[in-house]
Amino acid sequence: MSNRRYTLLYSSPQTAHALLSRCGLLAVTCLAVVFLLTSCHSSPSPSHLEALRSHADSIVDEVEEEHSLDSLVNAAERKGDRMLEMRARKKLGRVYREANFFIKAIDCHTRELKLAEQLGDTIAAVQALNNIGTNFRRMGILDEAVDYHYRGLHLCEEFSLKDDSTARKNRVISLNGIGNICLTLGDTETADSVFNAALEGEKRLGSHLGQAINYANLGSLYERNGQIDSAWTFYRRSMEQNRLAKSDLGISLCYTHFGRLNEKQGRRAEAIAEYRKAYEIMAPSDDRWHTMEPCLALAEIYIKMGDDATAMQYLDTADRLAHDLHSLEHQSQIARLYYDIYNRKGDTRQALHFYKIYNELGDSVSSEKNIIHMQNMRVRYEHEQHRAEMESVNQQYRTERTLKRLSFAAGMLVVILAAVIVCFMLYALRARKRKQEVQHQLDEMRLSFFTNITHEFRTPLTVILGYSRMMEEGKVPMGDITRVANMVSRQGSRLLSLINQLLDIQKVKSAVGKCDWHRGDVVLFLSNIIESHLNMAHSRGIRLLYAPKQQKAVCDFVPDYAQKVVCNLVTNAIKFSKEGSEVLVSLDVEGDMLQMRVADFGSGISQADQQRIFEPFYQTESDKKNVGSGVGLALVKQIVSALNGSISLVSKVGEGSVFTVCIPVKAPEGVEVKSLESLGSVPTSILLNAENDVMPEAYHSASISEADDADDDNQSDTRQLVLIVEDNADVAEYMTMQLKTRYRLAIAHDGMKGLEMATQLVPDIIVTDVMMPRMDGYELCQAVKQSEVLNHIPVVIVTARTSQDDKLRGLQMGVDAYIYKPFDAEELAVTVGNLLEKNRLLRERYMKAAAEHQPDAEAALPPQDRAFLDRVNAIVDKEMNDGNVTVDTVAAALCLSPAQFRRKLGAVSGSTPAVYIRTRQMYAAQHLLDNRPDLTINEVAMRCGFYDMSHFTRVFKQTMGMTPTQYRKGEEG
Repeated sequence: MSNRRYTLLYSSPQTAHALLSRCGLLAVTCLAVVFLLTSCHSSPSPSHLEALRSHADSIVDEVEEEHSLDSLVNAAERKGDRMLEMRARKKLGRVYREANFFIKAIDCHTRELKLAEQLGDTIAAVQALNNIGTNFRRMGILDEAVDYHYRGLHLCEEFSLKDDSTARKNRVISLNGIGNICLTLGDTETADSVFNAALEGEKRLGSHLGQAINYANLGSLYERNGQIDSAWTFYRRSMEQNRLAKSDLGISLCYTHFGRLNEKQGRRAEAIAEYRKAYEIMAPSDDRWHTMEPCLALAEIYIKMGDDATAMQYLDTADRLAHDLHSLEHQSQIARLYYDIYNRKGDTRQALHFYKIYNELGDSVSSEKNIIHMQNMRVRYEHEQHRAEMESVNQQYRTERTLKRLSFAAGMLVVILAAVIVCFMLYALRARKRKQEVQHQLDEMRLSFFTNITHEFRTPLTVILGYSRMMEEGKVPMGDITRVANMVSRQGSRLLSLINQLLDIQKVKSAVGKCDWHRGDVVLFLSNIIESHLNMAHSRGIRLLYAPKQQKAVCDFVPDYAQKVVCNLVTNAIKFSKEGSEVLVSLDVEGDMLQMRVADFGSGISQADQQRIFEPFYQTESDKKNVGSGVGLALVKQIVSALNGSISLVSKVGEGSVFTVCIPVKAPEGVEVKSLESLGSVPTSILLNAENDVMPEAYHSASISEADDADDDNQSDTRQLVLIVEDNADVAEYMTMQLKTRYRLAIAHDGMKGLEMATQLVPDIIVTDVMMPRMDGYELCQAVKQSEVLNHIPVVIVTARTSQDDKLRGLQMGVDAYIYKPFDAEELAVTVGNLLEKNRLLRERYMKAAAEHQPDAEAALPPQDRAFLDRVNAIVDKEMNDGNVTVDTVAAALCLSPAQFRRKLGAVSGSTPAVYIRTRQMYAAQHLLDNRPDLTINEVAMRCGFYDMSHFTRVFKQTMGMTPTQYRKGEEG
């Protein structure tokens, strides 16, 4: 924080400089007239006044406390001793100022000024003016402050004994006050010249404290200009002078400056150390203002470092000091810091409380009042100057006033023109930015559409082309031909449906009035469509229900349109519903309107997305996660509009959505209506009130079953385990057919389930799709690579996204191989085999090096595997010393189950946990036998976790080829 500076809101530093210059000119002229008028009166000689001041000061110096000084002032006033009263008021005013009672201090110094004028004591008058200016400056009333400092400077210039040391000191004080105000107003050029002039004056006076103050002021100036190196130089010079002057306050301020510069340069630890030095110096003193500055700085830096507890300690102290000082600016800053802490903690009530305080205190009314006050002061000075010079320079004044008005008018014209130009440029920039944002959104939509539609095309093509090649090559068993043909047909139908849906968007627009109307039972017709979605719902663990208000409702409708509307709405509801929830389709025919509602309990749609959800190709973030073309709802909207109906949406994020479709139940006049034969009845399995215990032929249930079979506890099948993560059941089945003869398989239907199964089973390799619900393939890969249990597992991405950016993203997350859909059957098998072979070779290299006792054996492993073995070694060594080393204790220390530990260690080292631990014990025993001849064989055995001597001897001989005793004797011999 700067040295007690306040900011006035001027339009620019140039304006501030102009106002300050006018202030100085008017003040000097006005005071010159006053001086000429008062100089005619006789006054005591300067030497006589100096003697009187010295005598009075000797009396005042004996009094220190506020109460005693007040009594001395009253006594001198009763006696009529104006000199003694004046000097006593001077000291009393400074006491009030140090206690931050600025109003009382100003009253004392104002009376001091009047007494100095009555006595004709110019030096005392300058001191009083500077003291008043300093108090106004500390209060932030800069117009009054600059007035008094300029008056003091003028009297110094007019004083006959300019070389008097006291007069020169007063002049420097005036310059310091003016410089600080210039710096506050942003007029750095004037401040620089004024501070340098003051510094030269202090050097001539030989004042260490004065030089320290001006060096610090120049440091603040350079700091504000961003010249940090220069700021360091001047602050250090200030510290040297403060030490020579033995000024605790100055030393504390320098430490504060050092801390602030360190903080700006990113050295927070050094900054904290400097701030603490400043705080420790000022805390014992009564100077609350300068105690608060380092205290508040420490609070701010601890908040930035996230240490809220320490920050609150300093912040509470600063808050108490700020209230004692009635400093609204500091109270506002403290309120903002409290808000930052409570907002980060999530305490919204306290955060809101302090945010309101911050806004109230931070209002700019006081700054505006200061500006108005200064402008009024300028007008008053102009009127005084006008009255003083009316008789002699009337014509010259009118000329100058005219020129000023013309200059002002020209300046205002320039400002207005500049403002118009700036506003126009801002408008143009905003318009251009909006256009760019719209274009960017369109590009994003287009890219997302083509990315997803590519996935939608490539996924069924993978199954169709893959199985076609297998059938051509005769690789499909005779018993599987029907099942394979069904999958190919199903995926072909899906591909055709998607293409038709894309074409239907434009087709519906051009087909208004040419719809193929039929009359039939709409309740039964829709039930058949809904029933066809049961498998999809069951595969996602969702219950699909149908609730028609009427058991039968014969009306006019377009079957093709009805199927498209229901299919799109129900499919979307299932895709975005939470597992274990329900999707409800209700139907009501009343009067001339049919009303259908599709409700889900899924992720919901935000208000912003609801405004655009029916636009072609528009997709929400949830859409992108679940994959789609972005044309379904747009098609529904166009169909409903073509039938003169309406569609509405009610949705809440996190709770679900309800789509309501209303369409007429009668065909338009003059349109041919055909009869629709509807056979059968509404299946009870989907009715809302029927018992629906139908278990899904769930693809994910089969996956879980396969996962259970693949558990590592089943030792009957020693083949390597491949985890396939794919949300499309047919693609997963196609992958399974390629790999099931060589590997054990586990299948998961989305990334979240895949991560759970990977953690449970610790497979040898993971093959995953990218675009899946809940967790996509990239997120799954990232989670695997960040897991200490799974980070050794190779990950193969099978995806329809072929862009370089997508591939680069996957490689950055640690993907080991990419396969693009549609892929050849052999490509998948070869890729999986190569990665598993690579891992096998790494393990063999490590096992060979370990068997030969090479010290750098672990260097053959990847870094994450080496880190895992380091952890295992450290835990085994610790448990060995504690005498409790077993596979279970080591697994528990690693936060793994024994099965996970066994698979992880086997995958990394190629060894079982028992063998690995036993080998580690033997190496430890060998080391002790070699290096600790003072230990007996029994002691060595116990230190290696063996309490049965015969067991230790037997294991050692199996490992080393000799007994421990023979080994030690051989070494000694």
